[in-house]
Amino acid sequence: MSAAAPVLRLFCPAKLNLHLRITGRRSDGYHGLETVFHTIDLGDDLWARRTDGPMTLAITADDPREALPVQDDNLVCRAARAFVRQAPSSGAFAFHLHKRTPHGGGLGGGSSDAAAALRLCNALAGAPLDHAALHALAAPLGADVPFFLLGGSQWATGIGTDLQSCAHAPQLYVTLIVPAFGCPTAEVYRMYAAHWQAPLHVATVPRVRDHLDDFADIAVRGEIVNDLAVAAELVRPELARLRERAEGLGVGRVAMTGSGSTLFVAAASADEAAGHRRRLAPLADQGVRIVSARSLVATPSPAASVWPRAEHGGGV
Repeated sequence: MSAAAPVLRLFCPAKLNLHLRITGRRSDGYHGLETVFHTIDLGDDLWARRTDGPMTLAITADDPREALPVQDDNLVCRAARAFVRQAPSSGAFAFHLHKRTPHGGGLGGGSSDAAAALRLCNALAGAPLDHAALHALAAPLGADVPFFLLGGSQWATGIGTDLQSCAHAPQLYVTLIVPAFGCPTAEVYRMYAAHWQAPLHVATVPRVRDHLDDFADIAVRGEIVNDLAVAAELVRPELARLRERAEGLGVGRVAMTGSGSTLFVAAASADEAAGHRRRLAPLADQGVRIVSARSLVATPSPAASVWPRAEHGGGV
């Protein structure tokens, strides 16, 4: 493959959970859930090109804390290997990932990167796989990877891989409260399982699904339900203290996304969100990042690009 091989870039959006309930424990050990996934305009950038050599990945970041070392089990690499096994004539790929989404924060950064890798590989290879085939590759990589193939707002059940697009996606302005620590997903789920006999919320599914159009108002009023929030605060007691301090600054109820640790406050307008950000500014004294974002209706399509000039990090 020549040095002039086409380069494609794809934005990898983060997500919020605007609703998350645990519906029970499955026979395979996973927890069933019902959730509303919702993409926002905070995210990473992933570049890809075909190569004659081995697969490589370089990682850079705005914040040095997010420039994770390149490892063979990085989700971008795993996604690319899964694609090549399914479409062996596609050859190998080189990637450059620029991180902005905090690691371990419940924002789905790694899963979004994996979905982007699948889409970029498919585009560069001439689209040999349809959406159903990409979904089949995405699910084993992580429960929310299939969601990121399309993004937007989607209602998810099962372990998060059974998806239905929301007809009227909420349009929100959000202020993220990002602590300097993450919440290990497996540990949060273990804590939930140890302390609660999972209340089967199956009866709420029709009711919640019937009110998907109201989720903007629900989010702005601070009425988001997340069954994992208490478990996350038991795993990380400092998360409870951060939430309480944030609520004490006059922004109303503060929600948590995924299994934590990122907290957020939703607003219906940019002006309201700016007010939230001003009130939450004192939290930055504790090493907390206050980040503004807004709803992203759908995941963008791959676009022609040039390879990033700086390539820090190793390859695999």
